[in-house]
Amino acid sequence: MKITLATLTIALLAGFARGADAPAAKTHKLTTVSIRKMADSLHAVLAADRQTYAEWIAQEPQSPRVRPEVRENWRETGGLPVHAQLFRQAARTIQTRGAEFSYTLRSLHPINPSHGPQTQVEQDGLAAVARNPDQAYYTEEELGGRSYFTAIYADRATLPSCVQCHNAHPRSPKKDFQLGEVMGAIVVRIPLEF
Repeated sequence: MKITLATLTIALLAGFARGADAPAAKTHKLTTVSIRKMADSLHAVLAADRQTYAEWIAQEPQSPRVRPEVRENWRETGGLPVHAQLFRQAARTIQTRGAEFSYTLRSLHPINPSHGPQTQVEQDGLAAVARNPDQAYYTEEELGGRSYFTAIYADRATLPSCVQCHNAHPRSPKKDFQLGEVMGAIVVRIPLEF
C-alpha cells in the first residue's frame, strides 16, 4: 500500500508542477498486446492471404487468359496448388523459421482425415464456430507439456469454386456444402510459456 500511495503522490505532484497551461502528458503507452489481440491479428493476415489466393488464383478467371489449373495433384500435373495446400505449406515453412506461434486448417468434414480435429480443444472449437461462425473460440490448452492460447476461427466457403471442389471430391465426407457455409476453421496457437 505504501508503494501505491507514494506513486500516486508523485504523480499528483508532477501534475501540479507541470502547470495548468502545459499540454497533458501521455499517461499510458502501450507496452503489451493481449494474447487475444495477437491471435486475432495473426488470423486477419492469414485469412486475408487465403482469401486473396482463392479469389485471384483458385477461382476461375473472368478473362480468357491462359493459366495453369488449380488442382489437388498440382505437382504431377504442372498446375497450381489449391489454397488449402498453400496455406498448410506456409504453416510448415514458418515453423522451420523458428516462429513461436503456429496455425493450421482443420475441418469436421475433412477430405484428408489427418486434417480433422487432433485435440479435444480443436473438436470443441470447430463445433463452436460451426454453430456460431461470427464468434471465434478462445481457450488455453496444454500440448507436450507447454501451455498455449488457442484461438479458432470459422473458415467459410467464400467462392463457388470452394463449394464445387469439396462437393465433387470423391473423398469428401460432405457433398452438400453451400456458399457461405462453414467448411472448417483456422486454428492459431500462441505459446504462453517461452
